[in-house]
Amino acid sequence: MSKKLPRCEFCGRCFHPDQYNAGHQKYCTRPECICERRRQRQRQWHARRYAADAAFAAAARVRCAAANRRRRLAKRSRAGPECEVELPVLRHVVLGMLSQLTDTVDTAQLAAFMRAYALRGQRVASLAPTGTGSP
Repeated sequence: MSKKLPRCEFCGRCFHPDQYNAGHQKYCTRPECICERRRQRQRQWHARRYAADAAFAAAARVRCAAANRRRRLAKRSRAGPECEVELPVLRHVVLGMLSQLTDTVDTAQLAAFMRAYALRGQRVASLAPTGTGSP
């Protein structure tokens, strides 16, 4: 009777293990499975080192904070100045539009309309699909 072949932990396909490492091999030799195993091994090494070495952990925190700052700065520069509207200005714009649409300047009525529109927006958001595609 033939021996049952092991399955790769990443892709789930059967594979022929290396004859010298058959008892330990859990991933096949496909390139994407090799990359996944390497990625997993590096994550485990980093987690062990982070927990054991305080200096390494401090350096990692500094490195990650710097990377996050660079990422945020790049995102801001990609957004462009035309997208940056201050919150008070945006609030005035929304109130002006709402006042124009409802044809009123009464603050009590505007507050009631804003509450009603907020509730309607919540209902619409709960019904909307979570995908990124257009409606």
